[in-house]
Amino acid sequence: MANLQTIKIKKIHPKAIVPKLATNGSACFDLYSCEDFVLSNGYFHMAKTGIIMEIPEGYHVEVCSRSGMAKKGIIIPNSPGIVDSDYRGEAMVMLYGLFMKNREFFQVGSRIAQCKLVRNVSTQFQVVSKLSETERGSGGFGSTGK
Repeated sequence: MANLQTIKIKKIHPKAIVPKLATNGSACFDLYSCEDFVLSNGYFHMAKTGIIMEIPEGYHVEVCSRSGMAKKGIIIPNSPGIVDSDYRGEAMVMLYGLFMKNREFFQVGSRIAQCKLVRNVSTQFQVVSKLSETERGSGGFGSTGK
């Protein structure tokens, strides 16, 4: 496969599961819990994956919510979470019960998030006195309709 990148994984927990695609057409890899825990409405939990990733230089991993969990009222409040290439700690997922009807029980092997490898774009900022104009202009939240 052309342009294939490799992320080295170190398992630091015996029940850790290597991220994997749910289907051949999946855009993101699932991340799995290596611990049992309960999440209640209005509470945070830092879910452990039991893995450390060695992300290639020039890339980062974005950690996003799974739609099935969002449907239950469970979100990743800093989504997408960013794992930088120079980070060598455990990949953890901050979960929050935003509008849950019931407590949610997670077990070892529960899919808790999804992630994707993203290439960094070299960026610089240039201070100018004038910017180009657009039809939208400075219209903010809700300015483009429903």
